[in-house]
Amino acid sequence: MRKILIFIFLIGQLCYSNNTPEISILTCSPGEEVYSVFGHSAIRVMDKETSLDLVYNFGMFDFNSPNFTFKFVKGKLTYFLGIQKTEDFIQQYTDKNRLVVEQKLNLSEKEKNELIAKLNFLYRPENRQYLYSFLEKNCSTEIRDLLSELGVNFSSYSIEKSNRNLINSHLKENLWLRFGTNLMLGKSLDKKSDKFRSMFLPIYLKEEIGNSYLNGRRLVKSEQVLNSINKKNVIDLHDWFSPLAIFSCLSIIFLFWLPKPIELMICFLTGGFGLILFLLWLFSEHPEVKHNLNVIWCNPLCKLPLKENCLKV
Repeated sequence: MRKILIFIFLIGQLCYSNNTPEISILTCSPGEEVYSVFGHSAIRVMDKETSLDLVYNFGMFDFNSPNFTFKFVKGKLTYFLGIQKTEDFIQQYTDKNRLVVEQKLNLSEKEKNELIAKLNFLYRPENRQYLYSFLEKNCSTEIRDLLSELGVNFSSYSIEKSNRNLINSHLKENLWLRFGTNLMLGKSLDKKSDKFRSMFLPIYLKEEIGNSYLNGRRLVKSEQVLNSINKKNVIDLHDWFSPLAIFSCLSIIFLFWLPKPIELMICFLTGGFGLILFLLWLFSEHPEVKHNLNVIWCNPLCKLPLKENCLKV
């Protein structure tokens, strides 16, 4: 409780400072954990006069929340806006070997005060929580929407890539995660995206912020890297152990050798997974998993053509 009161006091000082604070967008490179492979975005507010340097982070969540996995699958997982000291934020990402890039915004004093007031409003206990949505409401879209409310006219031009393509571009180094992700996603992600919607991913938010204008002036006045990380030594073996390679080998083997127990196991596994996809389609509130056509081949009534039917009627 004491820390919360201190933070509220410090944040309040920003609104009464005579010195105009600097506001920046921080973009963090992808991490190793599944939830971090798409990167991260946050807002930095720095006031040299009051020595305040804080990060407003819309990507906070509680792993210890009851029924965490069920809430995430169901589309009921709560994220919240948190505040951290900038030095702690940067150190956190440096420890994880993730780059932090800062884009300082070219805002007027009125625009800065308006944005800070909005951030402080959203940080109130009754406002700081929101239901996470991968495409519509996350750490990047919250920043995009705040800047839009400020008057930034982000481009809405269509692009030649679908949201599935945009997601896959982040999973080139993790082919098994890419395989599983594409199995779970429905056909709605195959529609052509546009630049505004693409900003659900931090890297595209960073790109569009760098290309945008506000009241006739460039939105970004400078860009810099805030930390240094070690170069990753990547051993390129993923082609040998990719889903395509593994399933191709298994298919060749099963053409010549497919015992009944293995045939039944394959049938039950694919059928069970198809049932999961169908239940997600029906009950999850994540729009990304709706209309998943993988249930056509991956279903409890599947028949394996390699030998006799796995289910006898």
